[in-house]
Amino acid sequence: MENGIEKKGSETEVLWQPENYYCPRPEVPSAVILLNNGISESNVKSVLQWWCNASIRICVDGATNHFHHLMWQQQGATACHCPCPLPDVISGDFDSIQPDLLKLYSAEGVTIVPTPDQDETDFTKAVRVAAGLIRERQTSVNHILVVAGSNNNRFDHVLAIVATLYKAYQITSTPVVVVWGGSLFWVLGAGQHRIQVPAELCRNPSSSWCGLVPVGQAATATTTGLKWNLDHQTLAFGQLVSTSNTYQLPPGGGDVTVTTSGPLLWTMGWMTEPGLFKRKYSELQNGF
Repeated sequence: MENGIEKKGSETEVLWQPENYYCPRPEVPSAVILLNNGISESNVKSVLQWWCNASIRICVDGATNHFHHLMWQQQGATACHCPCPLPDVISGDFDSIQPDLLKLYSAEGVTIVPTPDQDETDFTKAVRVAAGLIRERQTSVNHILVVAGSNNNRFDHVLAIVATLYKAYQITSTPVVVVWGGSLFWVLGAGQHRIQVPAELCRNPSSSWCGLVPVGQAATATTTGLKWNLDHQTLAFGQLVSTSNTYQLPPGGGDVTVTTSGPLLWTMGWMTEPGLFKRKYSELQNGF
C-alpha cells in the first residue's frame, strides 16, 4: 500500500515510504508547496521533477521569483518534453514577490490567494490553502511535499517550519513532509509507525543518518531497525533526544518502526543526486 493507515488486528499503523517523496512516481499523487528560498541552482533539477509530477502545485510568496527564473531556465536546458506547469495557486502576504510577476501569473490564470494574517507563517497558511484545494477538487493526495531552505541560513525559519508541522495534523489528514537540503523530516503522531527505508539510503554514509526529536511535549517511544533503539524511553529536551542515529537494517533496506505516546519529529537523510537513484525517471509522463 502507499503512505497511509494499515490495520494490524486491533492496532493501526501509519506507513511512511520516503522514496515516494524524493523519487516521485506518476501513480503516487502528491501536492508540492514551494517556500521562499526553497529552490536554488543546487536542487532545481529535483524540484522540477517533483513539480511536474505533482497534481497540486503552490508557490508561496517570494518563492515565485525563484520559480520563474530558475525553473524556466532549467526547462530550457533539459530535454523535458512538455512545458513546466504553472502554479495552481500563489499564496502569501506578498511582501517578497516581485509585483510584475504577481500580475503576470494572475493574467495567466493562476489563482492568487492573499493570506495577510501575521499570526501565522506563510507556510502554515499555504498548508491551509492546500488542504482546501484538495477538498475542493475531491482528489486523493498521498502527501504534501514542502520544498524549503535550499538557500536559507535562517534557523528561526527551521523552527517555524517545525511548528507548522506540529499543527498540520489539525489542518489536514494528508501527511506533510519537508525537504530541506539533504534532509527529509515530518511529524509522527502518537501511535505506531512504520518507515520503509530503501537500500540506497542504508548503504550511503551521507544519507544513512536519522533522528527522533520530541515536539510540543515529552514522549515515550520504542523503536526497531535503528542502531540505537529506544525501549519505552522518554524523549524530552533536558533529557534524551535521539539525534545522530543510523539504521540497523539488511543491505536491501527494511523497516524502522516507531511507537510513541506523543508527537515526534522524524528526520532522515536522502540521496540528493538524481543519478544515484535506482528507479528510472523514464516512467515519468513528462519524460525527464
